[in-house]
Amino acid sequence: MPEGPSVLQWGEVARQFTGRDIHRVEGNTKTVHKEDLVGCRLSDVKVYGKELFLQFVQISPEGDSEQGTWIRYHFLMWGSLRANEYKGVSRQSKTGKVPVPRLVLHFAKEEFLAFYGGSMYEVDSPACDRGTDILTASFDIEKAADAIQRAQPVCYTLLDQTCFSGLGNIIKNEVLYAGKVHPLQPGNLLSRQRALGVVEQALAFSATWMEHKDEHKKFKEHWKIYSKKECPLGHKTCRDWFGPEDGLQRLTTWCPTCQPLEGVTEENVYPKQRGSAKKRRSGPKKGRQLRRSASTVNQNAAGTEKEVSGNKKSATGKRKRGMAAESDPKKKPSQKRKNSAKRPVKGPDSDDDFCIGKKVNVPPRKQSKRGKICGSRNGLN
Repeated sequence: MPEGPSVLQWGEVARQFTGRDIHRVEGNTKTVHKEDLVGCRLSDVKVYGKELFLQFVQISPEGDSEQGTWIRYHFLMWGSLRANEYKGVSRQSKTGKVPVPRLVLHFAKEEFLAFYGGSMYEVDSPACDRGTDILTASFDIEKAADAIQRAQPVCYTLLDQTCFSGLGNIIKNEVLYAGKVHPLQPGNLLSRQRALGVVEQALAFSATWMEHKDEHKKFKEHWKIYSKKECPLGHKTCRDWFGPEDGLQRLTTWCPTCQPLEGVTEENVYPKQRGSAKKRRSGPKKGRQLRRSASTVNQNAAGTEKEVSGNKKSATGKRKRGMAAESDPKKKPSQKRKNSAKRPVKGPDSDDDFCIGKKVNVPPRKQSKRGKICGSRNGLN
């Protein structure tokens, strides 16, 4: 998910088109009336947290601008913005198809602004400044420290956009490691000084990101814990999905040696969180198997065994069924067993007949096989 520094950078890209008229509008969006934007002018662009606000004003024939419309664009997980270029096929794409832009604003001189992914819809006005944007001078540090000391894991509070607008998963992991705070540490057990330290680390890391906003690959060198197998001190890190039950769970990396829990244990405070190894998503996707309980799996396995044993027709099974029929006098014999019981059996003339392989005369019988009669009417000679 794009974080505050990235959104602020995209806002600067969109501002280069302010004051220009829109000649044509494309895209697959269903929440914005594209035909109403044709002939409008991009008047203003504002950024607050992870949201981008664009103002469009209608130009009258006299050249006067009328009251405009605001469009809120949230990048969500994979949203992005491109100027004068279209997005190609991603390396992570499973379909290999070129992505279709959500909205494309065409200006003069064949220049355009393309929005991919995310969500957008019309609003009356942009978000008001509540002192929660970590990239603005009006950010309220004391108010943020109060939020950190809530009776919930600190990693939940840091991703709460009502308290820390623009703070994302990368900043969360780096801030917790810099402050030596465990992700599941209850905020109400932290001192005021520790809470203020976490807030100051968030501001410092965000400022460092802004300094290297044009060098994304080089900025990764500043990551100390995020997606790392070892911390800078050489300790092995842990990774798991953490998040509120009614919200999105995000991948969290931490060092259990450098970031110990204070006053509580993971099993006692949050037994359901530890070792979940499953990411909560908005809904099931194609090819994904839903999680089943142990009782359901055992029932299905028992049912499968019954079907296999019932459909299996082997000689061993026939012998077992025959032995069961003989042991049960009340059970009616089959028609084949009745015929064999009526047929007289004639023994050999002497015991030597078994050794020399002499043919023994038996009563004549008829057996149909593929329309032919096997044997002879006078017996086998």
